[in-house]
Amino acid sequence: MRRNGLEKKSKEEKMNLIMNAAEKIFVEKGYEKATMTEIAKRASLAKGTLYLYFSSKKDLYFTSVERALSTLLRSIIEKFSSCKNGFEKVVSMGETYVSFSLEYVDYYKLILNYETLEVHFDDKDPHVKKAYEKSEEIFQLLVGSVEEGIKDGSIDERLEPLKIAMVLWSEITGMVQQVSLRETLYEKWTGLKPLQIYEYYIEVTQKMLASSS
Repeated sequence: MRRNGLEKKSKEEKMNLIMNAAEKIFVEKGYEKATMTEIAKRASLAKGTLYLYFSSKKDLYFTSVERALSTLLRSIIEKFSSCKNGFEKVVSMGETYVSFSLEYVDYYKLILNYETLEVHFDDKDPHVKKAYEKSEEIFQLLVGSVEEGIKDGSIDERLEPLKIAMVLWSEITGMVQQVSLRETLYEKWTGLKPLQIYEYYIEVTQKMLASSS
């Protein structure tokens, strides 16, 4: 008997089908309203097949979040290779986050959903822990870049690395979120398109961080 296309798909192909479908559903409906039934339907797979790869919706959600964060992390590290000092790394992280939000829209929205999730999850769960660790790794890259900039003289030595990193991360994530949600309104108010707003933010950040020496 000839097997159909889905039966012939490898485990890796089925995993990607599930992950891609899950990301779409989680972005569209959020964690709480998304269901495994909807994800299976979007992936054109039997619901039972999902449980061969993921033990629960929570498992699938945080695996999806980790994949999105890993993509952002790789993009940041790739850009670092062309940076000459800590100051350039900090600026590069801001530029990369903006580019990421425009190029990987679903991943960006998934990360945004994850960062605003109010549901409490036990961080001892391995899948939850992996997502948290990936997010922490990105933030620590920012802290480390500020520290490097202070040491090499490219960033004002009066700034406190941890505090300024928190301010910068809050600013860039908040600004990108606001512009993405209210693009039309902001353009009406200012006459500026999203990329122009982002570029101005980067310019202001550069002036704030720059060493006076």
